[in-house]
Amino acid sequence: MSRDFAPLRNSQRGPVLLLASGPSAAELNLDAWQDVPIITMNGAIAKLSGSGIRPLFYVCSDLSFAEQQPELYECGLEQAQRLALWPTAIESLAESRQAKAHALRRAPSTRLEHYLGLERDQAERTLTLLSRRARDIGFSRDMDYGIFDVRTVAFIALQLAYHLGFTRIYLAGVDLNARAPRFYEGGADARSPCGLDEHLHNRILPGLKVMQDVMTAAGRQVFNLSRCSCIPAQLIPRADLAAVEAGWLGQRTRQAG
Repeated sequence: MSRDFAPLRNSQRGPVLLLASGPSAAELNLDAWQDVPIITMNGAIAKLSGSGIRPLFYVCSDLSFAEQQPELYECGLEQAQRLALWPTAIESLAESRQAKAHALRRAPSTRLEHYLGLERDQAERTLTLLSRRARDIGFSRDMDYGIFDVRTVAFIALQLAYHLGFTRIYLAGVDLNARAPRFYEGGADARSPCGLDEHLHNRILPGLKVMQDVMTAAGRQVFNLSRCSCIPAQLIPRADLAAVEAGWLGQRTRQAG
């Protein structure tokens, strides 16, 4: 039986690494992130294979991923401390894995009461009278209220990081470049379908704008570690990966001494 997210709300503080599948994730030095909680998603779990690192959460929002990449999916289910999956995916798990699974659900569709501030504590939406698709772009503060899906799993992971209470969020591998292979996909490997080009400007970037507004209002920071990301630096500021990792490694050295 899956669990609610409520007991975990604001249970964390400080930094977290959100590990996605873009090619820039290959540049990560995992030794530097040993003491930082990690939320990973879909095939990005490949970066942690053999590292001994157990991510705090494994998020998979693609119901076809288990068939497309069964070995990576199995690795995510086994290695992660907790899982964030759709209910239909949880139903197929063994009981031992269901016990660490939390069910994703979609936030309610936008209605008139949302324009009147009904859900102010649960979510923030784009208030627009344009198409229904545009109206249903938002950012959830409460995972049990439901998540907004802008067609990239990294956005779900951002909502999870907010719910958990993290105040400094680093994005790795969030390149959002549909023409670049994922870091774990070789030339001869089967590539999972990708619809980033279709959704980047009409869903993903508007969703990230709402996310950044919510994070800023709450005094939280989001940094992009990718040098080749399609996310404008004006929207999510870039952080120098080498400098950030040098800081973590120096901190570990001082603590060990």
